[in-house]
Amino acid sequence: KKELFEGMVNHAYSHDYILNEKKFLDALLEREKMANTELIPGIALPHARSSVTEKLFLSIIIIKNGIDYDNPDLGPVKIIFFFGCDNNSNKEYLQLLAKSNRLLKTAGFHSRLLACSTVEDVLALMNEYDDDVSSDEHNHYLMIVTLNDPSRNGDVMNALVELGITNASIVEADSMAKTLAYEMPDFAGLSYMAQGKSKRSSLIMAHVEAKDTASKLAKILKENGIDLTVSGNGFIQTIKVEEVIGNFEEEIEL
Repeated sequence: KKELFEGMVNHAYSHDYILNEKKFLDALLEREKMANTELIPGIALPHARSSVTEKLFLSIIIIKNGIDYDNPDLGPVKIIFFFGCDNNSNKEYLQLLAKSNRLLKTAGFHSRLLACSTVEDVLALMNEYDDDVSSDEHNHYLMIVTLNDPSRNGDVMNALVELGITNASIVEADSMAKTLAYEMPDFAGLSYMAQGKSKRSSLIMAHVEAKDTASKLAKILKENGIDLTVSGNGFIQTIKVEEVIGNFEEEIEL
């Protein structure tokens, strides 16, 4: 594994993405000590943020026979997404991590990536999944996501980060159906009829600058198994905000 990391860092250095091999390798190994970065069976996402990184980069390594990644529970690694980040690209770094995480969980992507035999094959596959999330609109909107399955909060947050949103707040509460059925005297005796549905829901609120962010979020969520067009899953509202006092951007330190 250490030899693999040394080779990855040397490759990044030879392409001018990092300024000092030893310092970046030390940062990469230090991050790996915190927790093994094989997060999905057969897939690892080693990453480091360092002042010796010239610019944000992603390197994709495919090892068809696999390599021991010191994580026996998940087995040998065949796909590696290797990230490096400078000190000024936190937001873009988080977006790249979030999108990579979603792609690697997308049905069919893993096997198609393993089948690639050239750099051109990999680039063609990545371009196929490359959706533009940027927008030219710069206004103020409050986007509110109501999610009826709080266990999927992580998937929603991952999608928000992919869209460049890091200012979201989450409120969890009992659903209205549960409150009516169990807590209001006027409705005492009613059965909770939403079989298979959570008795709790999540409200996720975020400031966005473009109205079409809601549709982009819905598209990403649908690709991840959360179809908001299906009754009972939840919905998204977008409300125009006339004035914002204070700084809505939240810088996440990495």
